[in-house]
Amino acid sequence: MKEKDWRTALSYKLSLGVVALTLIVSLIDLLHPPIFLKETASAKAQVIGQDLVNLALGIPALIASMDRSRRGSYKARMIWLGLLAYFAYTFLSYAVLFKLNPGFLAYTAAFGLSLYATLLNLSGMDVDRLDVDVTPSVRKWTPYSMMLILIIIAILWSPDVTTYYTAGTIPPSITVDGAHTLIIPFQDYAIVLPLTLLTAWLAYRGETLGFILAPVVLVKALSIALAVLGMIVAMQYYGTPAILGQVIVFVIGSLIVGAYTRHYLSGIEIRESL
Repeated sequence: MKEKDWRTALSYKLSLGVVALTLIVSLIDLLHPPIFLKETASAKAQVIGQDLVNLALGIPALIASMDRSRRGSYKARMIWLGLLAYFAYTFLSYAVLFKLNPGFLAYTAAFGLSLYATLLNLSGMDVDRLDVDVTPSVRKWTPYSMMLILIIIAILWSPDVTTYYTAGTIPPSITVDGAHTLIIPFQDYAIVLPLTLLTAWLAYRGETLGFILAPVVLVKALSIALAVLGMIVAMQYYGTPAILGQVIVFVIGSLIVGAYTRHYLSGIEIRESL
């Protein structure tokens, strides 16, 4: 893949900024504990777990996928896009979840770079010039994999939303973690759910764009699942265990999504048409 399009080239440069800011934010969060003095013990444990995952897995995976993409791999470009979507989602959470701290501008910048790198990368692809070949198994099961992600979102957040509206019960994310509203459900309902529904519909129709978006959704979902597993381990270590039901959903969900992501990437070929 040659970077003929300025949007792809600019996305690469912005992605390097994401790498740098993620490294800076993670190291500051981990090495300067006073930055989270206003947060609850549970919230601090969660961000430590996610920062460790970002350092150990997120940054290396983003760099590797960017490099492979520049060498001509469209599969790597899909992974790159999924990771950018993950970092945009992550830093949006950081910017709005945490009480105001010195990292605010860094979180904001990282979110902006991730968001626009994702949009530029997507717009830099001429979908009409791409030939996408998928195995019968991938063609059949991709819409169902998208529906699985929707089911996981529903299982995780519907109880909190339902009990709030029916009984006025304040969810644990507010009473325990100190959030001021249901921020993660908001992001999942407003961003992830519509994109996943659209991808499922396009894949069901056999549209090329559906099979382009599917790995982006899968990689983003898998990245979030791994980050949450990191949070769960850190919460256990710091004595603020997560809710058992949510732990079970994330563990099982991450295993299934991870297995299908691998299956998907092994069953798809993307190339530019001549």
